[in-house]
Amino acid sequence: MKVSVVMATYNGAAYVQEQIDSILTNERPPDELIVVDDGSTDGTLEVLHAVAAMNSSLRVVVLCNERNIGASLTFVRALLGSTGDVVLFADQDDRWHANKIGVLLKCFTDHPGLLMAYSDGSITNAALQPDGRSIFSTRNKAHLALGAARDAQEIAANPDIKGCTMALDGAFARRLFGESDPAFARHWGHDHWAALFALGLGPVDVVQEPLLLHRFHGGNSSGAVRFNPFSASQRRQYVSRARAQESDHFVMRYRLAIAQARRFGPLFAPTLLEALGVLLRLSEQRRDLRSMGPWHRLRAALEVLRSGAYHKHYNGAYTFLRDLLF
Repeated sequence: MKVSVVMATYNGAAYVQEQIDSILTNERPPDELIVVDDGSTDGTLEVLHAVAAMNSSLRVVVLCNERNIGASLTFVRALLGSTGDVVLFADQDDRWHANKIGVLLKCFTDHPGLLMAYSDGSITNAALQPDGRSIFSTRNKAHLALGAARDAQEIAANPDIKGCTMALDGAFARRLFGESDPAFARHWGHDHWAALFALGLGPVDVVQEPLLLHRFHGGNSSGAVRFNPFSASQRRQYVSRARAQESDHFVMRYRLAIAQARRFGPLFAPTLLEALGVLLRLSEQRRDLRSMGPWHRLRAALEVLRSGAYHKHYNGAYTFLRDLLF
């Protein structure tokens, strides 16, 4: 099987060389490395061009976006330029274990028809010193590590699988992202989008072993941990995002997912499609209450609260207060 690694970079000069070295020296090295830069100004491109010049034994492609388009669409551009049977996403600031590619590739050779395999990873500080947590442990969902069946409603609300841990069937991934409305990237991360459709369309495998060091340095494009209401900094970030987010954000999130799921017809799991519909209706309800007067808005939000939806699908009381205040 041919293996592609795709990477999006943006001002990653401090760490990208170390990450690329860990990829290219894997026990089973990739057949191609596709990197798309999203407008770096810190020397990242110089590092990438030097890597391309020094590695003639494999296909190294370095592309540059004409303007900054964000991490998700940059990853999509890299993926659509890949040719591998199996494609792995690589964050610019992690470091892979030497067996990462080989372990994930074995999932595909052992299970023909597999659409996605993903692993755990060790969370570290900026100096790559592990802090004792793993990616799975921060998700508060044991079945992510144990490989147990997941509830369709939970998957629809948050697939919760990080791109840096996953490998995808190349043909599936290129079809999915090639057909997807680019607007998805305003409402989904590229990794959660891929996970949603892999879980909805075909077999997925999980590796409980950590296969990478996931560097958390404060400048990551995505967080290493889930929302913690006891963290003052995370509360401030939550409020800032809530104020900036469009009122129909979640409505569009689920409309786009449902439209894409219907392109796959009966191949997409009916239970997951139904769950997306439930969340679309709930999102429409949440959007509409924001245009109500204070009293009617409170009554409508209390109705959602009594249904348990805030705690099941969102951040509990914080989302309830968000719907009342923003």
